Amino acid sequence: MCPFSLPRGDTKSKTKKKREHTMTVKKFIALTSAAIAATALTASAQVAVDIASAYIFRGATINDEVNIQPGFDTSIFNGSTTVGTWANYNTDTSEFDEIDYFFGVTIPTGEESPVGIEIGYTEYTYPGAEGDADREPYISFASETLPVDLSLGLYYGIDGAIKDSLYVNLGLGWGMDLAENLGLGLSADLGYLDPDEGDSGFSHLTLGAGLDIAIPESEYVVSVGIAYVVETDDKVLVVDEDFFFTIGTTLL
Repeated sequence: MCPFSLPRGDTKSKTKKKREHTMTVKKFIALTSAAIAATALTASAQVAVDIASAYIFRGATINDEVNIQPGFDTSIFNGSTTVGTWANYNTDTSEFDEIDYFFGVTIPTGEESPVGIEIGYTEYTYPGAEGDADREPYISFASETLPVDLSLGLYYGIDGAIKDSLYVNLGLGWGMDLAENLGLGLSADLGYLDPDEGDSGFSHLTLGAGLDIAIPESEYVVSVGIAYVVETDDKVLVVDEDFFFTIGTTLL
């Protein structure tokens, strides 16, 4: 993960209906244990668990409770493809309210190319909820050859509540090492939303800062972050939560 990673890349630009919850603490423990076991067997895998003061996705507040967000991903086919899963565990209900599955494929652009390209797909599922899952293919472009990292992502919903909705994210990132085991990261993400129904426009700007602390003689990294969400157009998206915080650990 980056020195400061927003929860799963920004937030759902739609108001969700209140959903039923069925997953328990035992299933949460089982999911995390299985991911750690898979990491031990796969050299390129990583497990991350974050605690967030609220679940914010693409500027929108999904819930304002404390959430635990475990994630697992690994690279296959000589690193050309990444697959993984991510979940949100709501401590207020003591149950999972979202489990996502994703994959991304790197498009060969040549060793000298300043831009990397990835295409992928995410399926957002909601345990106990009625209706179809939200399904979203994407294409992203990234460059790390400049003094700052630039990225552009285009996401288009093909099913569920986000069907026929386009989301565009322009990202800017910068990082530096403060010490041997300490890194600082700054980020800015500008979102543009073109929903199937409603107004289109720039939905929000998220400014983030965080620290990565590598634990000596181990494979663990502890991350602490803070973000501020700026409301850019209340006709497109009303921002309910301005500040949110995360603390987490990553097992590389």
